[in-house]
Amino acid sequence: MSTSEHVLAADARQTEIYRRMSPKQRVAVALVMHEQARTLMDAGLRASHPTWSETERRREIARRTLHARG
Repeated sequence: MSTSEHVLAADARQTEIYRRMSPKQRVAVALVMHEQARTLMDAGLRASHPTWSETERRREIARRTLHARG
């Protein structure tokens, strides 16, 4: 099985897992993923802009989140 086939199989499995979840469970997963993304962005900003304050980092995270394109 090629890498792309593995990815497609994993995507299909993940989709099936989400379909089996209740709406409440899906929202809970989405909230955890959102918080993890914010934490990763903050870590990246701390590394690339060590002099920025927490407020500056929070503003940049908000800007990136609000202007994200999917």
